[in-house]
Amino acid sequence: MRGVLTERRILSLVIFFLTAGLGVSTFGLTFADLGGAFSPMFFPRIILMVLLVLAVLNVIGDLMKPDAGQGIELWPVLIISIAFVLYVLLIIPLGYFISSTAVGIVILLAMGLRNPVQVVAVPVLSAGALVGLFNHVLTMPLPTSPFFWWM
Repeated sequence: MRGVLTERRILSLVIFFLTAGLGVSTFGLTFADLGGAFSPMFFPRIILMVLLVLAVLNVIGDLMKPDAGQGIELWPVLIISIAFVLYVLLIIPLGYFISSTAVGIVILLAMGLRNPVQVVAVPVLSAGALVGLFNHVLTMPLPTSPFFWWM
């Protein structure tokens, strides 16, 4: 069983199942009738479907790769899984920017990245770019922070 279960393969499967679960959770939600406008779930579904395809490719790639023979460390998988659950629970009260930045930092640290500039800059710039795109270009507001009016 050691050759089948590796940390990377388990993490790939967790990301796949979490993404699939989030995608399924977007269906059946009811929102106010916005006339001809898209549902608020339109763009998140697109992003989740792209992430789901990438997760499937990641799982396939990990299963095709020979095992490196390293031991399994489940703590990164557990940390990332807990971070995803907390992200879903905290995105509405804390807003998209703060929640996404925090989960990005946690994931990068759990995966072993230790360069402080990269650990902070990548999540901040990624979340900031998506806030700018959705809130200001597409005028499809993401959940806002109670602390900052522009996030």
